[in-house]
Amino acid sequence: IGLPTACILASVGHTVRGVDTNPEVVRILRSRGLHIYEPGLRELLELVTESGRLIFSSEPSTADVFVLAVPTPLNDDKSANLQYVKAATLSIVPYVRAGNLVILESTVPPGTLKNTVVPLLEKSGLSVGKELFVAHSPERVLPGRILHELVENSRIVGGIDEESTERARELYATFVKGQILCTDSTTAETVKLIENTY
Repeated sequence: IGLPTACILASVGHTVRGVDTNPEVVRILRSRGLHIYEPGLRELLELVTESGRLIFSSEPSTADVFVLAVPTPLNDDKSANLQYVKAATLSIVPYVRAGNLVILESTVPPGTLKNTVVPLLEKSGLSVGKELFVAHSPERVLPGRILHELVENSRIVGGIDEESTERARELYATFVKGQILCTDSTTAETVKLIENTY
């Protein structure tokens, strides 16, 4: 979901740095190749990389907004494996600054944002909810229709506080044509799991 989201954000005028820990993926994307298939993605990637609004890196950098979209596989006991969420969060800690927004898009158990992501972000020394804003907005798209559904589907946005929710809503409003439903982070996490279960 990371690459299509990065391309969509860049296509509406945001300057985006796409980060992947796999150097081969970064190499492929820098050469305007694709490591995944999604209808329309190649053309959109070419457009936004030619414009200079989307670049790729193996390392994060300072930014206004950080969007974390990483896998959340299951452990053998069917519990959620949050190793990628934790690693991605820790990777941005050196780069977050006062006023930044961090959004987690990955499907996670209810309470993950408050109990896992926020404590890791607090290692930055910033006060979450006062200096650093954090929200969950799970992706809800189907392969083969990702670019269409990122824009047209309704979206749920849940922050750890009202300011975080509003800042995340403002970002998604730059490209989402569907309804943007605002709530708290735990509700947003729960809604995604219920939708997946259904």
